[in-house]
Amino acid sequence: MDQLLALGHGEAFYEYDFGDSWLHRLELVSRRSVEEGASPARLIDGARRGPLEDSGGLPGYEEIMDALDDPGHPDHTEHSTWVADMTGSDEPFDPAFLDIADVNRTLAKLF
Repeated sequence: MDQLLALGHGEAFYEYDFGDSWLHRLELVSRRSVEEGASPARLIDGARRGPLEDSGGLPGYEEIMDALDDPGHPDHTEHSTWVADMTGSDEPFDPAFLDIADVNRTLAKLF
């Protein structure tokens, strides 16, 4: 990542959770001066929310999403409860939703 930052632009890949092997592509679009009190990192765009922690990699995540989409699925209730516990919300889980403002609030807390 330091090399990417030194270049001032470009992309890098980050593998998260070696058991589940989620690969994320990060792109540094530009560098800017950090104003007093401002977060030095900010998400400006993205596609889809991140996968749920310990969801079993792509096969497990797809299984969970299939069960959530089908109320008649034998594991629907179990997976719905698990997702509610993981997200802290009983709201329907939308894998396509990315809350950029929430990500930026989290980034601000890290720095």
